[in-house]
Amino acid sequence: MELQKRRRIVTEPEARYLFHQIMLALSYLHDRKVIHRDLKLGNIFINEDMNLKIGDFGLATVCERHTTKRL
Repeated sequence: MELQKRRRIVTEPEARYLFHQIMLALSYLHDRKVIHRDLKLGNIFINEDMNLKIGDFGLATVCERHTTKRL
């Protein structure tokens, strides 16, 4: 993550903002039944406007059907 390399410190409000964006992105993927399977800092990109994008979907898959596990 370039932000971490350049500044070495992320403020608490910035961390909350970035965490919120990650949760929105994961919710978006979840709604579309996409499993990323390689989510790490190296696959999260932040532009100069502090907008976050998730990349590297090489290991991603789409769930064709939803099954529930019974106890």
